[in-house]
Formats: sequence, C-alpha cells, structure tokens
Amino acid sequence: FVFFFFKQKTAYEMQRGLVGSEMCIRDRYMPEHEINYNNPYEYAIWADDLKIKNFYKLLDGWHFYDQPIYDGIDPSKVTLKLDPTFNVIYSVIESMKTLKFNGPYPYHHDGKMEKSYMLRFLVHMVGDQHQPLHVATRCTPKMPECDAGGNKFMISDPAKELHALWDWAMSKKNIDFKKRPLDQASISYYEGLAKEFTKEFPRSKLADELKVKDPWEQAKRTLDIAKKVVYHGIKEGEKPSEAYKKTGFEVCKKQIALAGYRLGDYFKEIFHHRVEMEEAQILS
Repeated sequence: FVFFFFKQKTAYEMQRGLVGSEMCIRDRYMPEHEINYNNPYEYAIWADDLKIKNFYKLLDGWHFYDQPIYDGIDPSKVTLKLDPTFNVIYSVIESMKTLKFNGPYPYHHDGKMEKSYMLRFLVHMVGDQHQPLHVATRCTPKMPECDAGGNKFMISDPAKELHALWDWAMSKKNIDFKKRPLDQASISYYEGLAKEFTKEFPRSKLADELKVKDPWEQAKRTLDIAKKVVYHGIKEGEKPSEAYKKTGFEVCKKQIALAGYRLGDYFKEIFHHRVEMEEAQILS
C-alpha cells in the first residue's frame, strides 16, 4: 500500500511527542478479537487489516470516493451512485469531529475508545484520500457502473489492474514492502523514504496545495490527477509504458508528501492544546 510507510512515520512522530502518551492509540482500548500491533508504525494499516480480516465490512466504503470520469458516455447512462455521507472524505471529516470533541460524554464514558478507533482511521484515510484511484472511477459505455477506481481496469503487469499499480507506486521495486511485524531495519528503511520524498517535495513546494483546507475540494484536485495522469497514456489489457510509470511514480511521491503534511496539520489542530499544556509543564 503506497501510503503505508509515510503514515507510519507520522504515527511515530505522534507517539514520540505530538499528542503525548495519554492519547496515543492503544490496543488496550480495542476488543480482544482484533489485531495486535507491536509498535506505532503499524497502526496506519489497521483499517486495511480490518477489511482483510472481514471485520466491520460496513466500513469498507470509507476507503474511497468514486467521483466519476465520463469517458465517451452520457452521464445520464452511468449507474454509479455517490453517497455523500459514506466515503473516504466523510470518514476524514467524521474522524476529525470525534478527535476534537472534548465532552461531556454520556454514561460516565471518557471517549477514549472512540478516539482510539477514529485516530487510526484518520491516519489511514488521509492516505487513501491522496491516492487518485481512491477518489476517482472511469465510466464508459461498456462499463456504465464504472471501473471501481481502476480495480476493473485490467493491465499486462504484475499488478494486474490499474488500482494496484498505483497502490504499489508503479512497482514494488520503487517501494520495498516489508513484512510485518516490522523490525528496526524496516523502520529505518521507511524513515529513509519519508525523508527522501519530503526532501524532493518540501512544504514550500506544495504551498498552494496546502492552502486548500476543505477535504471535498482536495478530492476534486486529486480527481484532476486521475483525469490528466492516471487514465492518460494507458489502455486496458496493455502493458504500462516506462514513461507512464516514471510519471506515475513522481505523482505518487508528491501525493505521499502532501498526505503527510496534511495529516501533520490535522494532528496539530486536534492536539495543540495538549502540546501547549505539556510545554507549560516543562517550562514550569
């Protein structure tokens, strides 16, 4: 999963100091049947693990927002229906609402379990939101139900379909997907990639994009990437060209960096009062 290492890095920074140990997502707040994790780097994949293990199937729709791209089809013929209250953008907004809520809670409840869930979802869904094929789907006369974000767009490649190609950042040679549980060498590898990508795409280089605060508007901009890059220069059933993969990898790196910066900004917005309180305690 293309955004996995960058979200792990962000979760690590969160654990080390941004939110403080009290509000860090903790497995002790999770039901016993759920997956255990050995370190904060791995929390980012929790939402996908739920899908793989068939837990909470109801929430599968939180991973995508299928904005249609009409390719030679009359929009009135498209059978896809967008749900404005059940998609990846909605999940980011709802996660933020939950995490920013400071009570009061009913029935003498402290809200930690809900925040534990939603913090994990936020870390994951911000990444999904920036993968173009999580917020776009191609609709054609032959496929009026659309291609499920490239999952039905088959290609001659080890990825087999276009969605997986973009999840892989064009090739598993570009990002080495380490086996979990992660050891220190694997963690260092992902930290190195995060440094490399943010060096190539520093905040200053993405200043215009970072001015866009509305998640719905952010999704429209990612949709433009799908229109101009993802579905451009590639045909169903054919092998992606090296030029296509090169361009795609540059887009992936930029989107990974952008997702990380936005997630960091969300953390500051949610937990700023905790940081200020901890700083005050240190100074006193």
